[in-house]
Amino acid sequence: MAYYLGIDIGGTNTRLLTMNDELVFVLRENVPTASWSTTTDPLASLATLISAHFEKLDERPRGVMLGLPGTLSRDRKKVFSLPFIQALDNREVANELSQLIDCPVAMDKDVNHLHYWDLHQLDSMPTVGVGLYLGTGMGNSIWINDDFYHGAHGSSGEIGHIPWLNNTLECPCGKSGCAETLTSGSFLARWAKTHVQAPHTIGDVFTHYGDHPEIQEFITRLGMIIASEMNILDPEHLFLGGGVIGMPDFPKEQLEREIRKHLRGPQPAEGLVITYSLQTGDTGCQGACLAAKRVFE
Repeated sequence: MAYYLGIDIGGTNTRLLTMNDELVFVLRENVPTASWSTTTDPLASLATLISAHFEKLDERPRGVMLGLPGTLSRDRKKVFSLPFIQALDNREVANELSQLIDCPVAMDKDVNHLHYWDLHQLDSMPTVGVGLYLGTGMGNSIWINDDFYHGAHGSSGEIGHIPWLNNTLECPCGKSGCAETLTSGSFLARWAKTHVQAPHTIGDVFTHYGDHPEIQEFITRLGMIIASEMNILDPEHLFLGGGVIGMPDFPKEQLEREIRKHLRGPQPAEGLVITYSLQTGDTGCQGACLAAKRVFE
């Protein structure tokens, strides 16, 4: 029996999931990311965590796939920037970790693994597909001709960092004016502190404040940003997901109208299929397992 380990590293939790070659998930673990990322040597601590996971299996996996919420080199060997674990910046994490655990390691952006799992829920893989996952930031994944598009330097799909006119807000990336400072979960969290009154919480934004002009503008901006990418790439399929789009009473129909209002006709306006991700806490790991099987089989 062959095994493949997928690891989804988030700011709060690190999830490990092992899948066998019959696509059955056999071992799940979930630990706080801080339990290893804040140690003196985070990579060695991650290696210890993975090795302990290996010991619970009857055979060492053929390979490990990491999903990281940062920017990576085009060959997916080096981490350029991982904001919440800066000790891994500018390091060849895949190669270093592989030596520490004596097992092949690959890595990719976590959003690509979310998208890869969603793509496998379709009857057939599209030639061109896009995933937009709206959470703390704007996760964007591009699938072209049976592979993910990484760009010339590895940093494609940073749609959240396109400049938005007259926006002077500073972005965690170090720039100012990035679109995701106005269109993301981070924006909603800031907005809720000022506008949401008890007993309501940020989770009630669309339920009780959906008609507020600034929330309406939020949906309008999101539709325009997504439509811009659709007009450039002309994909067959668009997956929409993430914590924001999964919030109660998120106006999905309104968002679709905003997207389609700005699409070039007749295509991609007529051909684009929009599907909502059935995302769970395991989705990133599940996609990482499938990606590991694809790479190491």
